[in-house]
Amino acid sequence: MPLSPLERLLAEGKFFSGSAVASQTGVSRAAVSKQISRLRSKGYIIESVRGKGYRLLPRFDGLLPLEVLARLKTRMLGRNPLLLEAVDSTQTFLKRLAEQGAPEGTLVVALEQRSGKGRASRRWSSPPGGLWFSLLLRPSLPMHQVSLLTLMFGVAVARTLMLQGVPASLKWPNDVLAKGKKVCGILLEASSDPERVDYVIAGIGLNVNFSTADLPEGVRECAASTLDLLGRRLDRAELLATILMHAEAMYEKLPLSIDGILDDWRLLSCTLGIPVTISSYGRTVEGRALDIAPDGALLVETEGGVERIYSGDVTMKKAQ
Repeated sequence: MPLSPLERLLAEGKFFSGSAVASQTGVSRAAVSKQISRLRSKGYIIESVRGKGYRLLPRFDGLLPLEVLARLKTRMLGRNPLLLEAVDSTQTFLKRLAEQGAPEGTLVVALEQRSGKGRASRRWSSPPGGLWFSLLLRPSLPMHQVSLLTLMFGVAVARTLMLQGVPASLKWPNDVLAKGKKVCGILLEASSDPERVDYVIAGIGLNVNFSTADLPEGVRECAASTLDLLGRRLDRAELLATILMHAEAMYEKLPLSIDGILDDWRLLSCTLGIPVTISSYGRTVEGRALDIAPDGALLVETEGGVERIYSGDVTMKKAQ
């Protein structure tokens, strides 16, 4: 739903006069006060100061839509946010909205996912406390370049985590690691026809304000969380806003920014230059990860020559 004039003012995070809103929108001061009360009942903290008016005070780690908007530094990404208490999957939910014509930049955030989606139809464990969201894109890219968006979001997430002191690195194709364990996964799902890409849904799951001890057995052993790494909780709305800021700076310049995205990914990669074993489409490829190709493929030096790998599960070994 579009924001009301009052909600748009609150999302700016500045004081505004209730009487000015009333006169501009043609409603009474009592109606403005009633809207403020309704928003407070949803959990928003809105201060009222005589002589200044109203102002939204975003809570620490508050993920209500206006709290997210108040922190955003983007022009388009995330500007249409929706918060869900719990959902089967933000990917599935946003896909329905995309097919109904939702605008580019629409954001779905869930406090908990019951059936979060990982790559290759795997389930992604999504307990309360994590940052679970999906973002709708409608890129002007040919289908063979869409996978580059996975690398783009990987760079954006890694940069954001590094600002918080997390030693983040990127594992091809879609994982963000911290101290060798997975702290974030990225899932891209696209709808296209032979001539164009209709939409892309980018799903990001980031282990934030919970301990990996809360994850299922078999998952926790290879997972990391910022809470365990830093010993403190992080503001998920700030993390979200920063990820989207970094992503939009690259996204708006596509396709001209592709070389820069690849260079940044290389700098943050923990995959390149080391021996790898890759399970891809029912076969196993062993060799040394050489580089990332302009279309996002991983170039692997094998005994038989250099192979291009477009998808697969990578096991990394320590360089000899």
